[in-house]
Amino acid sequence: MKLRPILKTFALIILDSAFTLLSWVASVFVFTFLFTREYELIITVMQHSWLMAVACVLFFSVCGVYKSLWQHPGIGSIIRITTASVLVSFTVYVSLQVRTGVWPNPGLGMMAFYFLLTMSISVRLYRRVFDTTREYLRRFLRMPATLDERDAIRTLLIGAGDSASNFILHPSQHGGRTRLILGILDADYRKHTYHLHGVTIYGDDSLIPKLVAELNIDEIIITVPSMKNEDVRRIVSLTPIKRCKVRLLTGLSTDKTTESLRDIDIRDLLGRPEAELDETGLNSWLKDKTVMITGGGGSIGSEICRQLMQLNVKKIVLFDISENNVYNLKSELEVKFGNAGKYRVAGRIGSVQDEKRLEDVFEEFKPEVVFHAAAYKHVPLMEECPRLAIDNNVIGTYRTAVAAKKSGAERFVMISTDKAVNPTNVMGASKRMAELLVLGQNNAQSRTEYVCVRFGNVLESNGSVIPKFRRQIEAGGPVTVTHRDIIRYFMTIPEAAKLVLEAGAMAAGGEIFILDMGDQIRITDLAENLIRMSGLTPNVDIKIEYTGLRPGEKLYEELLLDEEGLNKTNNDKIFVARPLSPANLPELVSIVERAAFGEDDTRAFLRRFVPEYVYRDDQI
Repeated sequence: MKLRPILKTFALIILDSAFTLLSWVASVFVFTFLFTREYELIITVMQHSWLMAVACVLFFSVCGVYKSLWQHPGIGSIIRITTASVLVSFTVYVSLQVRTGVWPNPGLGMMAFYFLLTMSISVRLYRRVFDTTREYLRRFLRMPATLDERDAIRTLLIGAGDSASNFILHPSQHGGRTRLILGILDADYRKHTYHLHGVTIYGDDSLIPKLVAELNIDEIIITVPSMKNEDVRRIVSLTPIKRCKVRLLTGLSTDKTTESLRDIDIRDLLGRPEAELDETGLNSWLKDKTVMITGGGGSIGSEICRQLMQLNVKKIVLFDISENNVYNLKSELEVKFGNAGKYRVAGRIGSVQDEKRLEDVFEEFKPEVVFHAAAYKHVPLMEECPRLAIDNNVIGTYRTAVAAKKSGAERFVMISTDKAVNPTNVMGASKRMAELLVLGQNNAQSRTEYVCVRFGNVLESNGSVIPKFRRQIEAGGPVTVTHRDIIRYFMTIPEAAKLVLEAGAMAAGGEIFILDMGDQIRITDLAENLIRMSGLTPNVDIKIEYTGLRPGEKLYEELLLDEEGLNKTNNDKIFVARPLSPANLPELVSIVERAAFGEDDTRAFLRRFVPEYVYRDDQI
C-alpha cells in the first residue's frame, strides 16, 4: 500500500475523533446554556474522550467510511457516514447515562449527532464546496477572469445528467489547460433555463450554432457516453465555426493523469452501434484449429488475424502476395503477443492465382478453416484492367476454394462485397461470379462447407475514402466527392472482421451472410464531418468539389438480390440468405478451370454468367 493513502486515512481518523469530542462539548455547552445551566456535564463529557475516540474509529471503520472515495461521493457514501455518526452518538449517549445514572435529554444526543455529521462530511467535501462556492460567487458577482481563465478553453456541454455534474465538479478531469464551462444543452425541456452547479442549461442542441458564436466556444463536450451515433452526427454537423472541436466524455477517472476526454472518432459517425463479438462461441469453434487467411496482410485479413490471436486457435497462416504486409504484421504481433505472436503465426508469400503454390501451402499446414480475403477491390482500376479482375477475383478464388477442398478443410469463408449485388462494374461482377463459384463447391461429396460474407465499405481500409479525405484536408483541400447524392454502407475494420468470424461459426454451407449495416451514409456528409472534426468549416476553409461518377460507379449499393431472401440468425446484427445456383454453373466452372476466354470479351463473359451485371453506359 502506498504511504500517501495511509497518512490520509490516519489524518481522517484523528479529525473524526476530534470532531466527536467537539460535537459533544459544543452540544452540552449550547444545551446547558440555553436550558439547564448544568455546566459540570462538560467535565463528564471530557472524561469520556477516550471512549469517543474508540467508538468513532470502530464504527467509522465498520461502516466503511474510510474506504469510500470522497472525490466521487454518492448516496452510498452519505448513508455510510450517517450510520456511523448515529452509532457513535448513541454509544456516547448511553455511556453518559451509565456514568451519571440519569438519562441525558435526547435532544442533546441529536444535537451532537448533527454536529458530528456536519463536520465529518464537510472535511471530506471541503475542496468541492470551496470550488463550487468560488464559481458561484464569480458568476454572481461577475468577477473578472483570472489570467489562467482568460487563456482557458471555452466549453459547451451536451447533456445535463450525472456525468456533466461530475465533470463540472472535478477540474482534474478537464485536461491540462483551465476550462471555462459556459453553458449546457440538454434534450429534456424540463431542465431548460435551470442551472447545474451555476452553469445555465440553455435548451436543446439546436442552439449550438447560436451559442458557439455568442459565447465564442472553443470545444463542445458530449457528456452522454451512450449517445446514439446519429445524435453525434447531428451535433458535429451543427458545429459550424472554425476551430471549435467536438469531444466525447468517456467516463470520469480517479487518476488525475488519465484523460477522460477523447476526440470524436469516425466510428462515432456510423449509422448504428458496432456489432459485438461472441468470443465464447468462436472459442468453442476455433479451439486448437489451424486457420489460414489469404490476403492476410491486408486491412481485413490482418484484423481477422489480430482477433484470432485473442482466441484459442492453434496456428494462424498468413498467405499474401505482399512480403512487406506479412513482415509488418508478424512484427506487430510479436511485439504485442510475444512468443505467442512469434510461434503461432506463420507467414507465407504467394498469389492465389498460383495453383501449385496454393497446393504446397495447404499441404504444409492442413488448415481446418480458411478465410479468403485476397482480392482486387478498386472499382476504377478494375474497369481499366478487367482481365486482372477475372484472373485474381474469379480464377484465384476458385483455385483457393479447390485447394481447400483437396486438403480437407472443414470450412471456407469468402469475403465478398455489396458491389456484387446488381453490379455495374467489373469488380462487382467478378466478386459475384466468385460467390457463385464458391457456393457451387457445396455438395454431398465435399467435406468442406463453403459460405460467403457480404458487407459494404470499410472505414479506413487501404485505399478507402476516409484516408483519401484526410490527405486532402491536410493538404488544404479541395475534398473531392464523385456525386452530391452518392450514399454508401459503412462499417469499421474490426467490425468487418467480427462479422467474418461470426459467419464462419454459424455456417452450415451454401449461405451468404449479411450484416445489418443500418442506413446508408451520404459521402458528402462524411466529408463535411471529417472537415469539422479537423476544426475547419466545410466550403469555407476546405472546399468540397464534385467530380462526377466514375466508370462503373453507382449512386447507392445493395446488399441483397431480390431472389435471395433474408432470414435472421442468432445474432440480431447478422442475416443469412441462400441464393439459387444458376443452371449454367457447370459451364462456368469448366471455363474457369481452363481459363478459356479471350482478352477482348471480358465484360461479355461476365455478363453471360452474371446476368444482373449491367454496363455503366446502359444506366446513363
